Amino acid sequence: MRVLVAFFTLCLVAVAPRPAPADAPPPKVVQVGGTVRGKEARVQFRIENAFTPEMVEALKSGIEITFRVRLEVERVHRNWFNVTVGDMKYAQSIRYDVLSRVYRFHRGGVDEIVPDLRHAVERMTRLEATVPLSGEISGGKPYRARVRVRLDQAGLADPLRTIVFFSSVWDVETDWAHGPLRSP
Repeated sequence: MRVLVAFFTLCLVAVAPRPAPADAPPPKVVQVGGTVRGKEARVQFRIENAFTPEMVEALKSGIEITFRVRLEVERVHRNWFNVTVGDMKYAQSIRYDVLSRVYRFHRGGVDEIVPDLRHAVERMTRLEATVPLSGEISGGKPYRARVRVRLDQAGLADPLRTIVFFSSVWDVETDWAHGPLRSP
């Protein structure tokens, strides 16, 4: 009986959620900007603090890491509700190929070879997307982009998904960030 109690106690301690280190800043989207031209908007942004040390180690071990991005483009009205004129969701992932010793970046059916870890992390965190727009697009009017990013935990391997469920170091989800878009 004591062995069974000790086993369950160790299991509870092992799977208990650990708080994130106090000095670890949360991930966030910064430097959102871009342009509106014709029926599309080109949006650039960067994700800060997206990779925890545990995620970097998992990436180096061959675990595929996928970020899901949600982008919205709004026409800004003063003293009235903003109108969404463009909406886009996409996923991008990176994986270390052990045989060829390169990182493979994947987005929208296109693969890109990235030579080392530093470039792989930078490729995942410095982003640019083209958002198709609908409705009346007026030149010289104010527009803005809204961006949100989260880690796709469902795409992780089964054993890692269980660990991720109990660990907060894999909680990568940003708040909505926004930035102005220039229109001619």
